[in-house]
Amino acid sequence: MPNTDSKFSQYQEGFRELNAFWAKLDKLDADVEAFAETALSFVDEPLDRVREKIRAFEPSVSVIGQIKAGKSTLLNAIIGQPDLLPSDVNPWTSVITGLHLNNRFRPVNTRAVFRFFDRHEWDRLAATGGRLGEMAKRAGFDSEADAVRSQVDQMRQTTEERLGEEFEDLLGGSRTYPDLDKDVLDRYICYGDPDDIADGARDGIYADITKFADLYIDSDFLPKGLCLRDTPGVNDTFMMREQITLNAISDSRVCVVVLSAHQALSAMDLAILRIICSVDAREVLIFVNRIDQLAQPQVEVENIRKSVEKTLRRIGVGDGIEILFGSGYWANCALGDPGSMRQPSRDALAEFFGGDTDDPELLRQRAMEASGVFQLLRAIANRVVEGPGAAILNDLQKDLDTIIEMSETVESVAEQRMSAPPASEMTQMMLSLKIADVHDRVLKSFDERVAGVRAHLVERLDRAQDTFVESATEALQSHINAFSEAGTWTHDPTSLRMMMRTAYVSACGRLRREGESAFDTVLDGVQEILETDLGVYREGSSIEFPEQQQHKAPTILARTIALDLQGRWWRKFWRFGREHAAQKRYRATILAETTPIIDGLMDDFFEPAVRNTRDIVEKFLIDQGAFCKAILESYETDTTGKSDPDSMTKRLIA
Repeated sequence: MPNTDSKFSQYQEGFRELNAFWAKLDKLDADVEAFAETALSFVDEPLDRVREKIRAFEPSVSVIGQIKAGKSTLLNAIIGQPDLLPSDVNPWTSVITGLHLNNRFRPVNTRAVFRFFDRHEWDRLAATGGRLGEMAKRAGFDSEADAVRSQVDQMRQTTEERLGEEFEDLLGGSRTYPDLDKDVLDRYICYGDPDDIADGARDGIYADITKFADLYIDSDFLPKGLCLRDTPGVNDTFMMREQITLNAISDSRVCVVVLSAHQALSAMDLAILRIICSVDAREVLIFVNRIDQLAQPQVEVENIRKSVEKTLRRIGVGDGIEILFGSGYWANCALGDPGSMRQPSRDALAEFFGGDTDDPELLRQRAMEASGVFQLLRAIANRVVEGPGAAILNDLQKDLDTIIEMSETVESVAEQRMSAPPASEMTQMMLSLKIADVHDRVLKSFDERVAGVRAHLVERLDRAQDTFVESATEALQSHINAFSEAGTWTHDPTSLRMMMRTAYVSACGRLRREGESAFDTVLDGVQEILETDLGVYREGSSIEFPEQQQHKAPTILARTIALDLQGRWWRKFWRFGREHAAQKRYRATILAETTPIIDGLMDDFFEPAVRNTRDIVEKFLIDQGAFCKAILESYETDTTGKSDPDSMTKRLIA
């Protein structure tokens, strides 16, 4: 597909702000590289880390939503390649697919990488029937659990027989391809009809065991360094890939929630929106797709907008969420052959513009204009620049300000030593011991204080669980009193999720404050060494603390639990007979369903946040220790004239 085509010029305009951001980041990278050539040796490692941050930066945008919302079709339109991703993905075989646009570190001779489930993951699916089978088993639905497990086991046997000896070689491994071949993609991420596969068809042959797909797309009209993630539908029937999707969402600062114009926001959509909006600076867009299927798009769009806005206000997440409307199908028709557009969609387009047209070029222009894709490109670019883009620039500037401040201080001391003797007889060995003492004290204090934060979080999560169980059983008792022991019982777990979310967000806030406190303690220890042992005085207020990482949204809280399910046999579970038996069964189910979520929240979200914060504190300690050693070295060697930090300051701040 030629990039010079005029229809792609609007892509560059849509991504204009993102391209301008990358130009700024590239200039900063070049300035840092130039400064590193003449910088004092003690800042080599901090400068390397700055450049590593710049070059590793790849903002991720997760595209999420219900099955059949048209996510893949929309992504094809966003990248300008209508036929790249299969757009009729079966929920059982859908695969998270990362589209890496103009990636600067694409593996050599590689355009596609497919990674497979390992043996443990594969066996667990067959043994339990996936998440749905596990939930059914815990709830006591042995026959239903067996039925689910039987379906999954049949899938497993079919897959293993189909792949033969190749199956064992694939588990836990990956395959790479030098080109983006549609036939290859269809084998790994496309739905394949089981009957067709049995007859020798290749579509979907590897999809059952493919866990992730990474595709590398180079194009002049697309921005560089952006990753778009196509995710399985959040209403995946067997929930076999639910946690993979939630993990992908938690790793993205920007999320596009795709709705079909005929779908309302589902309970799972709302749960995910609540969770991903729970962390500061989370960037969310809603794109209502498939307006080409509306009889009167202009009129119905406004009604849908009002309905969505009302729902968002009701759950308290409406602020800052932009709602866009369009049609990935219209965009793909415009990019390909507009004459192939289905007649109902063409009629909707005519309704949109107040008249049909026989001119193919005008039809193309109208389809692309009404598709909403370019508005979505601009919205994505703005969210990336204002969210993760602004965050990394702020982070880098703080790092560089600290490096410059330390460099200026060392050179100033080196110049002054020509006219004044050293303040003490401190040796490098003595200094190393003092720095090590500060290092140990800071980290020991940090670990002790974080242990308190951790214990408080566990206590709050347990209390939230107990409170919910108690309130639910009380409500159950009231229901029994009012309606006797017949009927069906339901109870919304939203309050439980919100209590846990609040506890997690509060703990992350406390963790951030403990990081700030640790930075202060580092500076206090270093200042004492500088003033008492080295005779150096510097203004503490001029020192920038490192930027702590944005904590991941606790998407595990959006994981489906038994209380969310109201299908035929789940409704049967919430029927009850004797009062005490109903309460006992209900309590046991809630505890069994939510305890793994608490464990996952701690192990997969809070503990990584602790490790990240501790790592940043330790790097700050190391850098400040190296700074003290450089001061002492400046008494012994000539460091003047080796760098020009003042010039560097002017360049970077500009």
